[in-house]
Amino acid sequence: MHYALVSDLLTKEAFDERVEQKSASLGGLVDEVTAAMMVVDELGRSHIKIGEIPTAKTSIVSFFGKILEIKPPREFTREGEPPGLVASIVLGDPSGTVTLSLWDERADAAGELEVGSVLEVIAKPRPGKKEATCLALRESSVTIVETKKPPKSEIMAAPLTVRILAVFDMKEIVRRDGTSSFLQEFVIGDASGTARLVSWAPELFADVDAGSSVSISGVQRKEDEGIVEYVVSDSAEIRILADEIPVLSKDASEVSEGPNPVVTGIVTSVSEVRSFTTRRGTESRVRNVSVQSSSKKSGVNVAIWGDATDALFLPGDSVQVINAAAKLNRYGELELSVGRGSAIRMINHPGQEISLTGIIIPRPEGLSLDDGKEVWILLTNENPAPGTTVDVGGICRNGRIEVASLASHPLDAGSLVHRLASLL
Repeated sequence: MHYALVSDLLTKEAFDERVEQKSASLGGLVDEVTAAMMVVDELGRSHIKIGEIPTAKTSIVSFFGKILEIKPPREFTREGEPPGLVASIVLGDPSGTVTLSLWDERADAAGELEVGSVLEVIAKPRPGKKEATCLALRESSVTIVETKKPPKSEIMAAPLTVRILAVFDMKEIVRRDGTSSFLQEFVIGDASGTARLVSWAPELFADVDAGSSVSISGVQRKEDEGIVEYVVSDSAEIRILADEIPVLSKDASEVSEGPNPVVTGIVTSVSEVRSFTTRRGTESRVRNVSVQSSSKKSGVNVAIWGDATDALFLPGDSVQVINAAAKLNRYGELELSVGRGSAIRMINHPGQEISLTGIIIPRPEGLSLDDGKEVWILLTNENPAPGTTVDVGGICRNGRIEVASLASHPLDAGSLVHRLASLL
């Protein structure tokens, strides 16, 4: 069994020889299994904790786990092949839980397992998931007294009544058989806090915008190590409510370590976007935003990851940081992290109507208008060329203009040269 962990490093014959040498070197004081585990450890493929499985750097892992739940085998069909069997068991240790899938012959043997037994497992993990596919297992004499609680899942009897706080882009999921489906993620909230909601029927939310209060029936509630998530299928029903659902929120000065529902504050500084390579070798991005409390006495740093770095934030913007966890950064300061399942958005206050004439200039923040006194970022779908003189009308808020009208002037080379000279 242990050879599977190092099969890419040496042949079976070489492995068996090492096991025999290890046993002989210890005077026969250890059995073959213990000697094999020692050889595997010497080759850098030692057992890991269950909590390390989602971030494991190897394609095969080995671990000990206590059986917390057994889901009996179920039959499924394969095109052009005999029916197959799949079963799953939930294993735990003090660091976490994992759902282990057993296929065909191994699934058939699941009935011989008992809740409470401890297994030694070799498995192929799913990156980023608390899931793995069993390659080999056997009962072990290792003792595991305490474990994390196994995940729970249930269909809610009563409708879920919440406010939609953030709406993410729809994603296409391609299955192994080539078929595809679509899912969409949301952040929802009420007076008790916030949570992530996943819908496998995005069309149900076609008329639902961020800020809407809704009642959703037929929702599946999942809980894993205190983290709650809701799942909506095509059998659910959604009703938009007239009254606004209140949501638990706190000031930037009140951020605490761990999950935070909605944190409000004012942006004081914004860093440049930095690119980096993740542990999995993929490219990603991060930028930092400092958010001050309403009292202006304290604040919190916000790390924004991935595609969320594309959003434009300026000093003076009022923002909400939604469903983000906070932890100590390398400087020992609390830092909110905005990534998957969380969001940061600007709170729009009433603006002022404005009408200006100026020159279009490109800036890192976006297309801008220089009227000779100030520079404004233009929020528009139009794309006038840099250097063009334009008349702009719209609503201004904190250095931005939401463009309602934009008219270009004929190009005047002399005027352009004069304006550029005044900027030097």
